[in-house]
Amino acid sequence: MPHVRSLFAHLHALLLALPLLAAAEPAPATRAYHNPLTVRLASGELAQNCADPAVLRDPRAEAPTWYLYCTSDPVSKRERDPQGKDGGWHFRMIPIYRSTDLVHWDFVADAFSDRPAGLAAPTSGLWAPEPEYLNGRYYLYFTVTDVVDAHSPEKGCENDSAIGVATSDSPAGPWKASTTPVVMPRRAGPGCNFHWTFDPKVIEDGGRKYLYYGSYGGGIFVTRLSDDGLRAIGVATMVGAPGRYEGAEVKRHDGWWYLFASSTDCCNGPLTGYAVFTGRARTPEGPFLDRYGNDMAKGRAGGTPLLLQNGNRWVGVGHNTVFTDAAGQWWTIYHGIDVNEPFFSAKDKLTRRLALLDRIDWVGGWPVAGGGLAPSDQAMAAPIVLEGARAEAHPLAVQVAPRVRPLWHDDFRGKALKPRWHWLRPRADGGWSLGGKGLTMATQDADLYVDRNTASVLQAALPDGDYRVEAEIRLDAPEDCCATAVQAGLVVMRDDDNYVKLVEMARGGLRQVEFAKEVAPVEQYQPRYGNTLAGTPGPTTWLRLDVHRTGGQERYMAYSSQDGRTWTGGGTWTHRLGKDARLGLVAMGGAGRHATFVRVAVGSLSP
Repeated sequence: MPHVRSLFAHLHALLLALPLLAAAEPAPATRAYHNPLTVRLASGELAQNCADPAVLRDPRAEAPTWYLYCTSDPVSKRERDPQGKDGGWHFRMIPIYRSTDLVHWDFVADAFSDRPAGLAAPTSGLWAPEPEYLNGRYYLYFTVTDVVDAHSPEKGCENDSAIGVATSDSPAGPWKASTTPVVMPRRAGPGCNFHWTFDPKVIEDGGRKYLYYGSYGGGIFVTRLSDDGLRAIGVATMVGAPGRYEGAEVKRHDGWWYLFASSTDCCNGPLTGYAVFTGRARTPEGPFLDRYGNDMAKGRAGGTPLLLQNGNRWVGVGHNTVFTDAAGQWWTIYHGIDVNEPFFSAKDKLTRRLALLDRIDWVGGWPVAGGGLAPSDQAMAAPIVLEGARAEAHPLAVQVAPRVRPLWHDDFRGKALKPRWHWLRPRADGGWSLGGKGLTMATQDADLYVDRNTASVLQAALPDGDYRVEAEIRLDAPEDCCATAVQAGLVVMRDDDNYVKLVEMARGGLRQVEFAKEVAPVEQYQPRYGNTLAGTPGPTTWLRLDVHRTGGQERYMAYSSQDGRTWTGGGTWTHRLGKDARLGLVAMGGAGRHATFVRVAVGSLSP
């Protein structure tokens, strides 16, 4: 197995070049914190939800003061009225909290007592708040998931989403909502088929205002915003690929504009794989490219990872807001899910998303969260809240690449499969061949998804202890492929209902590397399958799984590469597949394409 220089080692080298910063004087207030943040309701009870968080520092406050805004959601099980509307859950309409230390937050008010009349239909959610201070006033932009019929080109629909806005003389309100959307519902097809007009973000550059909006359904766009901040104007430009990104956050640093955007399902309980990726551009209108030059708006969507689950209790970390403390140190607040208590209610599909905080450092022109430990689950140095204090230096985590001892590899150049390989559900049509290019498998109209366990899997035994699996693959699907999720790559499986999967996937013109986990059914309403993402696939894509056994379970760490030398991490899933788990090669999700496994290698890992 070839030696590949660790990206963490590269990070360490960059860190050594950073200037050391010293505190001007002992820093005040909270000196350490531990996620999640303390977000307290008026009753004194801790709020159990702050999805899609957004932070605004009040420019009018005499002392540093910040406000935290959260999406409309239940925040407490105690507030539930089983006889009430919305399934008995009390959906607070954008709760607002205030803090002077960025760690402890106290409830101030809900932005709205109910859905704004003349704008939002009775079934609408108010999602993804975006507070801004513009024109000497406070603006609150938000998603309206269902506008009143007067603003929709199709009557009676419940998914005609738009961007709304309200204004106030205070960051705490009261807020007066405009009855006219900033961005109107956008058709994706006939009837009630609309693009997802979600997740507003506003910036200013050289006296011009820009508005970002959009989500998986249609992509993320940026357009000019009128001087009064109430109307989108001009022609919108796509900056985030459809099906890949949502939750745009945009900040300027050192001459670059950085787009932070989230990927995959936000709200899948313990199997949520939500994650944040970044790209940068010289102008607010993009294109936003990752560190390897991949465009975040293209079908082979780019994105440099910022927040990925790392095997601790936090999963589904994303939809972040980025800001500075009183010393100018950068930070991000984002929501995350505790795998030990992931739901308000699995039956009602209400995932419990808590507010988490981590420092951002800029290393080689790219943001690094939590010193390389994010999402953090240990005591961390807190933000500085004394005006005029200087930022403190904090070391970044350096993870040494493990040593790899090659055990075996296969380039499939013989006339027959080697004895280590055996088929699970052999293909009746053959469907595979060996040749000078490797093992070629026709993709099947079959899958390993929940109860559809029909795909053929070419399996081999795995070693005891910690190990690494790498595969070099080519998926011949064209750029505009496919109607279904055609995919090829690796699985490590105990059985059809317990596995992790790392594959290149093509669907709807989007190409990405998916890292998924499936579990057998245990309790009613619990999810079975969850996914996150790794790097951008190339014409040839390299896949890697590093597996560490600890405490009766395994930690599966995914990576992908476009050249076999530089690797992009794809997060971590934990599972209990056991010592009898087997390696599998798959080509599935839809018929008519071909995947070639050029090389597969297995090695043992040691510190």
